Amino acid sequence: MQKTKTLLLTILLMSMFFSHASFAVKKNQDNDGQKKQYQCKLISRGSAINQAKRRTNGKVVGVQLSGHGSRAVYRVRVLVDKKRVKTITIPACR
Repeated sequence: MQKTKTLLLTILLMSMFFSHASFAVKKNQDNDGQKKQYQCKLISRGSAINQAKRRTNGKVVGVQLSGHGSRAVYRVRVLVDKKRVKTITIPACR
């Protein structure tokens, strides 16, 4: 019983790791049963910064590419009104 629980936990952890490690690539099956591979075209870091600047009219202090659920996003930290830092989420896929 203990070995089964350990095996299931290991499989669960591995599946979580691989699903988060490949968030930009999705595999799906078409009607013929063959696997198709869909890839996300990432926007540039500079493009994400420009979008955040336009939205907030602030100064960018940090950018990080991360996964949000099953999609890629840039988390852009912006200094607004020289007082507070706001985090803007920009979709990383076109």
